[in-house]
Amino acid sequence: MKATRLAREKALFQVQIQDKASDFTTRYLAVYHLQCLAENHPEIITSETIAALQGLLKDPEFAGQRRGFFLCRLAADTLASMMVHGKGQPAADLALSALKNVLATTTGHAHRVSAEALGALPLFVHGPELKDVMTNRIPCISWEDMLDKKGLRLSSSATFIGRSWVAPLDQGDRLLVFKFALANDSPDALLKEALWIEHLRTQSYTFPVRFNIPVAMKIDDSYVFRLRDFSVKSCENMDLHPKCYAVAFIADKDYFTYPGPSEEAAPGTDMAFSQVMFRNAWLLGKLASLGIIHSAPIPLFHNRVQRCRRRDNGLYEWFRAGRLDRWLDSCSYPNIGLTGIRDFEHFISFKGHSRDLYRHIGSHIMSLLLVAGSYFRNKNRSRVGFDEHGRPVDARDLFEKPVLEDIILGVFLSYYQGFVQRTFRGQMPLDLDGLAARMIDEMGVDRYMEEVLRIADQEEMTDEQFRGFLKERGYSDKTIKALSKGTKDIVVLTGPHLGAFNERISLPELVESVETMAALCMTGRCFQTYFTSSPKPISDRGKEQIDGRQQALYHGHRR
Repeated sequence: MKATRLAREKALFQVQIQDKASDFTTRYLAVYHLQCLAENHPEIITSETIAALQGLLKDPEFAGQRRGFFLCRLAADTLASMMVHGKGQPAADLALSALKNVLATTTGHAHRVSAEALGALPLFVHGPELKDVMTNRIPCISWEDMLDKKGLRLSSSATFIGRSWVAPLDQGDRLLVFKFALANDSPDALLKEALWIEHLRTQSYTFPVRFNIPVAMKIDDSYVFRLRDFSVKSCENMDLHPKCYAVAFIADKDYFTYPGPSEEAAPGTDMAFSQVMFRNAWLLGKLASLGIIHSAPIPLFHNRVQRCRRRDNGLYEWFRAGRLDRWLDSCSYPNIGLTGIRDFEHFISFKGHSRDLYRHIGSHIMSLLLVAGSYFRNKNRSRVGFDEHGRPVDARDLFEKPVLEDIILGVFLSYYQGFVQRTFRGQMPLDLDGLAARMIDEMGVDRYMEEVLRIADQEEMTDEQFRGFLKERGYSDKTIKALSKGTKDIVVLTGPHLGAFNERISLPELVESVETMAALCMTGRCFQTYFTSSPKPISDRGKEQIDGRQQALYHGHRR
């Protein structure tokens, strides 16, 4: 009798969901009751139940309404609940297929909530514990004394790369790097860098692709030290800490070699760039699977200038699909390169919920795809901004669509394999051709160059900072002198951006593709560890094998 009653209730809720005459509240409550049934009585869920929820997600009636987001989210979460509570039953596979179908055929609310529902599937990832303790006494040493103490000799003079003072060593193809704290930084950030370097070198991690982890050095049992007889005043525009806090490490000679073409060297081949991207995608995925998250493969901002007075510090939350600030500048010095991932101070030990991990994965994939777009633009860096007639520069001819498609797919496959530890199988619910075309249209034309310096932001600046800000952005001394701080908003050209100031991203297809890829990674790993009774992760492969697979991909085996 009870089973019969539950079946009648389920049938009623399905009818209410599918009935075009049902209002929003009726449908919402019907979905809610179905979710309760799925959690407590998963055996009564049928293909008709799942079809009703899939149809609701694909129904355009509520797609343009704000409240439609909440209805779609409940429907997607209900399908995910059917996967979890119906584990081992046919309905679980049908629910997964329904969500993947929604990812492949919808945009907007339905796409976002379906990806997030898959991204929130149960997955336990817990990062390592590091001994994050600063010594009571920070030693002070000159760089010459350090060389003597460690038995090192320079083969040529040192130079600054960013805030790192770098010199080649005459013992092998290595670099000596002094990384300095910035003026407003705590020495703890430098300690974090050294601790992660030490952790990754000493633990039993295996990386079958190139990952040259530096060797951190201690001075009097401390990774952090002060560099004596070193004048930060001579380092113009560095904004280094006045006490010269630093860490030192020995790195591979290619440690500061960035992917893609540069002004100093001949442009690398498309194949070479692709291989660097694929290796780093694999590494980011592998580390994420271990709970080691790089929080900034590239700096992503929604609004840099307002970061001091925003709740989110101006950082880009990709899942909100807002305008992306200075995307091309953000890709200039990525924390990925020929030797693998770098800038270890940005590593965090993950201990959060599945949805947080899904968002980190999305940040990684979005960063990699932006770097892919910048690769083509950097083939001619002079073509940026507006031309002499005030028209947006059109650099779409620099892009090669088939190559971009291969890179996009290769990045996903490599990240997925690193994170899930298994090769992706099945049809990818993504319009690869359409994504590449839209990336070229938006990344190849600099339509959005303007940024607004609000009165509130001007008031946060000193007079010197205000003048310096405008001068860096092309204002003449005469024009700056005529401007009065804090009296009106000032328009500055700082792009290219992806989207107009205070608007949505101009490339929503990128966000939706990232949603899809991140959701597939989370789903694949979840099935490995939760839905499969005896998961068999792939064994670590040799570098040649992995590169060979990606070379096959590059040469046209994309489908």
